Amino acid sequence: MAVRLNDDSVIDFIRLRTELMKELGEITDEKDIAEFENATEKYFLSHINSDLFCWGIFAENRLAAAGSLCLFERLPYKENPEGKEGYILNIYTCTEYRGCGFAGEILDDIINFSRENGIKRLWLNSSEKGKKLYAEKGFGENKNEMEIYL
Repeated sequence: MAVRLNDDSVIDFIRLRTELMKELGEITDEKDIAEFENATEKYFLSHINSDLFCWGIFAENRLAAAGSLCLFERLPYKENPEGKEGYILNIYTCTEYRGCGFAGEILDDIINFSRENGIKRLWLNSSEKGKKLYAEKGFGENKNEMEIYL
């Protein structure tokens, strides 16, 4: 079961996010990793449960999967008269837990949270591997983004 993360989850969150960035090849050397982890910690602790909301699933006493939602408001438009939007990022599962449905569970929690809080548009950039999951949840292609109006 997914849980909302808070300040107490910062070390686990940094570990998992670093694992993701290494897998994507976005950070490689120790200096980059240290800078990335410091910046992630600062951002996480400054924004968690304010305009950054994160969910995670723990297995064997460690964070096995996580996903984040950054909230913002933009000028209203026809499909979203209040302008509340959320950007989904870093939905990631450790390799040994892939195929267990963790990413889908986290995504469901993000969608439900958004509905409950009047967030009308969710959007994200997806890897090729993730597109099937997002399409199953109702997201559609929009140029290089995928989005869903709730």
